Amino acid sequence: MLEALLESPVKEKLLLYLLVNEGSYPNEIARNFSFNLNAVQYQLKKLEEAGVLYSRLRGRVRLYGLDPRYPFRKELQALLQKAFDFLSDAEKDKSFVRRRRPRLPGKPL
Repeated sequence: MLEALLESPVKEKLLLYLLVNEGSYPNEIARNFSFNLNAVQYQLKKLEEAGVLYSRLRGRVRLYGLDPRYPFRKELQALLQKAFDFLSDAEKDKSFVRRRRPRLPGKPL
């Protein structure tokens, strides 16, 4: 939905995912959307350099989130929230909700 504005479907999904799941890491995002890890890391790096995202280390894992000091954070969050609200419930549950525990063996996807 925001691809034309953000120039990339990876960037769009990445920002929506970080809106819902603050403190995510690149491998989690790439795996969730079946994106190439390098594409996700590249977009995260660009957004961090622009000041839109922040990153911090937790052990050996770098976590990303929306930067609270970004001057247009409220506006960006409102735009992303509106785009997120237009997604179907099935897509929200499939792509944007973190698994809280491992899937049982043999349970169908």
